[in-house]
Amino acid sequence: MEKELIFKSYMLLFEIEMTIVSIIEHGMITHYGHLWRQLFFAECGTTLHDNLPLLFGLNSLQPIFTDYELHDLCMLAEIKHALERRSPISQDDVDHLIFVFQHLNKKKSLLLFI
Repeated sequence: MEKELIFKSYMLLFEIEMTIVSIIEHGMITHYGHLWRQLFFAECGTTLHDNLPLLFGLNSLQPIFTDYELHDLCMLAEIKHALERRSPISQDDVDHLIFVFQHLNKKKSLLLFI
């Protein structure tokens, strides 16, 4: 059962990061144009979950995510770090990942629809 939770967690984290990148890309293109990637990688590095606090310090991205969503994203970083340390994760952690994944997909759909 634990291996299933770990696999499911990695899968959800990957999907969540892809969704976050889509949402951020939409906001960055709006504010900085298509050169946003050079700015992002120069400012924040290459690992998204390690750089969330720095990334959300950019003024143009602050209105994209609510404080509650930012808190959820920081919790995702904690779950990912726990997985990297091979610490056990709970079903509650997986349920939280599922909730965040569903919420971010709704947000992405709304942003990309506009």
